[in-house]
Amino acid sequence: MKNEKSLWPFGFNRSNSPYFIGAAILVLGLLLLIDGFVTLGVDGLPEQIIAPFKIITRAGNSDWILIPTLLGTIIGLIGSKLKTFSKIKQKAHLVFIYSIFIFSSVAIPGIVANLIKRSLGRARPVNFEEYGILYFQPFSDWTFQSFPSGDTTTIFALFVALTFLLPKFKWIFLVGAILVALSRIMVGVHFPTDIFGGFILGTFGAYAVRNFFMKKGWISH
Repeated sequence: MKNEKSLWPFGFNRSNSPYFIGAAILVLGLLLLIDGFVTLGVDGLPEQIIAPFKIITRAGNSDWILIPTLLGTIIGLIGSKLKTFSKIKQKAHLVFIYSIFIFSSVAIPGIVANLIKRSLGRARPVNFEEYGILYFQPFSDWTFQSFPSGDTTTIFALFVALTFLLPKFKWIFLVGAILVALSRIMVGVHFPTDIFGGFILGTFGAYAVRNFFMKKGWISH
């Protein structure tokens, strides 16, 4: 497995973390200024433009990632325990490592995203006319679970994991992730700030998982 040697994306490290956090807050604030305008603009778009994004946005659902990788983890683990067929054992071990790595990279940031969004209870764009962009109702229904975008968290976590395993295809993975993230705005379920939050959480969450796996020696650069 090959990838960039940096432990964190965007040159982030302990010494520059205050500046990075400050920059992230600044970007979040700037995006907050356009949340309302973007929501109104998307709401006025014709169905012909929105329709493709209703298909694209399904890729942000984590089930299609977690279920196969969980099965791969189980099958790979069983296969790696075989007492004979050494070649099968080796391949099964790789299936196990790859599967559990992708599963963890997506599942852990996804759980964190869900805990945050339920706890904050930010109103989604469907409630924009009634509540605006900064109304919070913690531990309520899905219409008050806007920040961060869980689907964006999922797709960028997957992007990081796949890029680490298959760096040659990183630009394809990136375009796919961006389209899915954009689709969350286009179908009217998230604000731009939600997408940014999901992008940060998914990216850094997957890097954290990757770093843990490398520290344990389960995967390498």
